[in-house]
Amino acid sequence: MSITNKITKPLGQGYVQVDSENKGRYTRYYKVPERSAHVFSEELKAQEKRLGTYSNIMYFMSILVGVLGASCFTKNLNGWMKKFLVQCSGAIGLSLITMMGMNEYIKNEEKALNDKFHAKEIYYRA
Repeated sequence: MSITNKITKPLGQGYVQVDSENKGRYTRYYKVPERSAHVFSEELKAQEKRLGTYSNIMYFMSILVGVLGASCFTKNLNGWMKKFLVQCSGAIGLSLITMMGMNEYIKNEEKALNDKFHAKEIYYRA
């Protein structure tokens, strides 16, 4: 998924609004100092792409490791259904733990980027 950033309007006191549109998700709005708005926009786009790639890699690796790890414990089980259920539960359990960790990592990275450029997210009421 690609992200599209636009500097839409001045907010006064040297700040502008950056709209971050992501296909399939809601639009996020940021209040950014005018002098660093373009750099923030490019960094946000690069960060979104990088974190999306990391997230996908970690998710599929956790499924693979969960299945392979559980298969070590299922060698002595009788029946393919028992083996299948144990391996599936191993994959699901490890992927859930991995995704919770990745979500925390992504939040920290977004906070670090916002702190670096003194950006604040704007929440509009509908």
